[in-house]
Amino acid sequence: MRELTRRDWLKGTSSLAAAGLAYATSAQAQSVTLKGYTPTKENPIRMSANENPYGVARAAHKAMAGAYDVSHLYGGSGRRELLKLYADMNGVTPENILLASGSKEVLKVMALITELNGGKVMAANPTYHDLVRYSEWVGTDIIWVDVKKDDMSIDLDAMRAAYTDDVKIIYLCNPNNPIPTIIEKKALQEFVMEMSQKCIVFVDEAYHEYVTDSNYGSMAQVAATTDNVIVSRTASKIHGFAGVRVGFAIAKPELLRKINRRVTGTVATPSVHGALASYKDKEFMDFVIQKNKEGLEEVYKVFEKHKVRHFKSNANFTFFETGIDFAEVRDRFLKHGINVGRPFPPFLDWARVSIQKPEDMKYFAEVYEKEFVS
Repeated sequence: MRELTRRDWLKGTSSLAAAGLAYATSAQAQSVTLKGYTPTKENPIRMSANENPYGVARAAHKAMAGAYDVSHLYGGSGRRELLKLYADMNGVTPENILLASGSKEVLKVMALITELNGGKVMAANPTYHDLVRYSEWVGTDIIWVDVKKDDMSIDLDAMRAAYTDDVKIIYLCNPNNPIPTIIEKKALQEFVMEMSQKCIVFVDEAYHEYVTDSNYGSMAQVAATTDNVIVSRTASKIHGFAGVRVGFAIAKPELLRKINRRVTGTVATPSVHGALASYKDKEFMDFVIQKNKEGLEEVYKVFEKHKVRHFKSNANFTFFETGIDFAEVRDRFLKHGINVGRPFPPFLDWARVSIQKPEDMKYFAEVYEKEFVS
């Protein structure tokens, strides 16, 4: 596959494509846009982990490199500035924000707190695994509530019906993962306000920046003013910080103190300075959103052409029906150098595909037609 030229990049949305030239590096080694790369089983395109294929913004890269000049010092250089910036972006105060080494740390600490309190966890089935899986590891009982049969969205009414007094935390991923549906904002706020009087309600908003659906609403400001509500966010997705590790919890200060007493890690100084630069870089975020949209369109086209059931995504991945066991689907893609997402019981005849660069998703469509269209 030939390397893309500047002219190629400037096709379509020119200003955003130009931004990509300014920011993106060769961070994604597995892409058909890179000269000399051929997708193989041993070195596949990573369509499995919901990563940002463009890496970190150039400004963030520069800021992280510069931060090494103060990385020999204790004291948390840049942390106050980052908390203030993030609080202002979300209409809350810095006292409502906890900085963490990725949202995973917040998820796991809340799972630990739930076990220490001797309670159960309630979660949708399927959903993102970190809080629930860690809860299982420490011996907490899980109450699973199946998603709706019609649109496969999280079923709040079924959760209300399944609630028992020993449930200490309800985990909601919004947008959900692996099914990129959202919970309607009014219904979610009513649920959060109601159920937070009985237990902690945890809303995971990892894909917040990607959502354009007007029916979506963040619970950040609710969490900042309401007891027993917490929202988590991450820089791992749109900012490309999966290996840099920056996340946030938003809640009332009392709940954040409970979490902070139990965290075991810290956020590295270069990570903090990189996040400060990245969250200020709206042009880069707009570029990533636009390219994600273009990648999704390539996938939608092939699925609509062949009448494959799939979801219009509110994130950087989608979920599609295969009709055959996931293990076979994974193997058939992998022989063409594409690694798709892991199995998500009970939907073992569905698959999740992470959106990479639009050109990679064109290749995905070609492979899909070759392997699955008779």
